[in-house]
Amino acid sequence: MMFSTHPSLPILWVAAITFSHVVYGALISADGTPSGFVRPSLPARNKTDFTGIFSAIKNHKVTPLHGRDSLVHRDVPPAPNFFSLTFGPINAANNADGFMGFVSLPTFDVDGCAEHCNTRAFLTSNPLANGGPCIFFNLWTAVVNGTATANICSMYTTVTDSSTATNTGQGDLRVTNSLGSSRISLIQDGSFQDFTCIITQTNGCPFVPSAFWTRFFDPSVPYDFVLVNNFGGHSGTSSADFFFGPPTLDSPAAGSSLTYALPLGTIPGTTYVISLFVTNSNLFPAPANLTGALMSVLWNGVDVLDAVQIGPETFNGLTFFNIQATVVAEGDDTFVLKNGGAFAHAMFVDDIALFQKWF
Repeated sequence: MMFSTHPSLPILWVAAITFSHVVYGALISADGTPSGFVRPSLPARNKTDFTGIFSAIKNHKVTPLHGRDSLVHRDVPPAPNFFSLTFGPINAANNADGFMGFVSLPTFDVDGCAEHCNTRAFLTSNPLANGGPCIFFNLWTAVVNGTATANICSMYTTVTDSSTATNTGQGDLRVTNSLGSSRISLIQDGSFQDFTCIITQTNGCPFVPSAFWTRFFDPSVPYDFVLVNNFGGHSGTSSADFFFGPPTLDSPAAGSSLTYALPLGTIPGTTYVISLFVTNSNLFPAPANLTGALMSVLWNGVDVLDAVQIGPETFNGLTFFNIQATVVAEGDDTFVLKNGGAFAHAMFVDDIALFQKWF
């Protein structure tokens, strides 16, 4: 998935509208999917490599501890800049998606772990795209036969919490003092978990209220809209599906959109990073022309980032790619995702974030 910059567009006024119409020559199905949509499978993603971590600890291939760390329950240290404490301390480490690798530290250094996260190279999942920056880290102490042996800093491209902290150790190696920290995003519910998908034949499941997102679409143009479905996305149980399926080549592009509904709370003059995960289109059959934006990000009405197709569609599974844009806040900033209208498509968007620039 690539991106490009385009001239400015007007800020879109948005409103909630109920919708039940013919789509691309057929009704939306009862599970909320449009005609021509192929429900994809998601490829397996990297989970924490405990085999490698435990092997490195037991074979003394980790950084020796500087001094002796106390084995008593730790006080919670202040969160590093750009991060907030998600959980801890507990005696279990995260076994989570989006694992980027680990480093061992000489001391229980939360700031040091955060710095490794800030400077970690993006995961590369495709020669043309990347798997995203480090946005979560898990710092914990390994205790072997009652002796503190290593401080492990694991890094992830996906935010998680204590629900995935399920590994308490192996044999005589125990996990202690585990802390999880997440990069702070000014966008709440960027993974669309606030939506409750109620499946009915009349609403096709997607058009339910959300405290964080507002959708705009024209009910007279039934082939251009945004769905939010209970589809296992890049993380969590939901993702947004941007659908455009004109019945004729000369059909107008109405420009359906998804707008963040709450004040962003940006600081004027501060630089931020827009980060989101997108897929190729999964609409079958694929049109002959695959040129143009699947979806565009508008910051204060200006098109700052386009998601475009990488090669032909893949129907056996979807891969999420991370795309980013750097923007400067003006105050009272607006954030809109605008559906593309260049060719028929059905593509997914998930884990939308707005981070203060850390690099």
